[in-house]
Amino acid sequence: KATSHLLMGPDWAVNLEICDIINADVWQTKDVVKAVKKRLQHKDPKVQYYALTLLETMMKNCGEYVQFEVAEQHVLQEMVKIIQKKNDMQVRDKILLLLDSWQEAFGGPGGKYRQYHWAYLEVKRTGVVFPRRPIDAPPILTPPAIHNSQNYGSPGYAAGSLNERMSSDVDTLSLGDLNNIRNVTELLNDMVYALNPSDPE
Repeated sequence: KATSHLLMGPDWAVNLEICDIINADVWQTKDVVKAVKKRLQHKDPKVQYYALTLLETMMKNCGEYVQFEVAEQHVLQEMVKIIQKKNDMQVRDKILLLLDSWQEAFGGPGGKYRQYHWAYLEVKRTGVVFPRRPIDAPPILTPPAIHNSQNYGSPGYAAGSLNERMSSDVDTLSLGDLNNIRNVTELLNDMVYALNPSDPE
C-alpha cells in the first residue's frame, strides 16, 4: 500500500504506521526489509521511488534493527544495480542521495556498517557524480530517544527458584510467543553470522 503505483505522492501516514509496527515488534524488521527490497525490484519507477521513500523513513525512525537488515539483506546492492541500469532520473538521484548520506552517517570506511560505504564506493568507481545535499536538509538518522536508566536492569521477581518460574512460564506460551522466540533466535543468528571474528570492534 505504501508503494502502490496508484499513489500521487508518498503516503506518510502508511509509512509511519509501518515504522510504528517495526518499533512495536522489532522481529518483523527482516520481513519488512525483504518486502521493501522486492518493491525496489519492480519495473515501475514510481513504485521504486515510493519504496525508497519508505526505506528512508524506516532508516530515520526505526534505528539499528533496520540499519542492520538493510545491509544484511543486500538492499544496498539492489540500489547500486538500479543506478547501473541507468533508470529513471528521480529514482537514480534519490538512491545517490541516500547512499551518500547513509555512508557519511555511519562513519565512512571505518564506521559501524561498512557495507554502506562499500556501496557508495562501488557507485563512485563508475564515475557517477553524487548530487549535493541541501544545507538545510534534515538529519539523516534520528538520534534514539534517551531513556531513564532506572527503567533498566533486572526486574524484581517474586520468591521462588528460577526453574519453578521457567516451568510455569512455558505452560502459558502461545503459538505467537513461540514464533516470536524463533524470530529472535533467527535475528540473533543473522547478527552473529555477520560478525567478523578478526575484527576486535
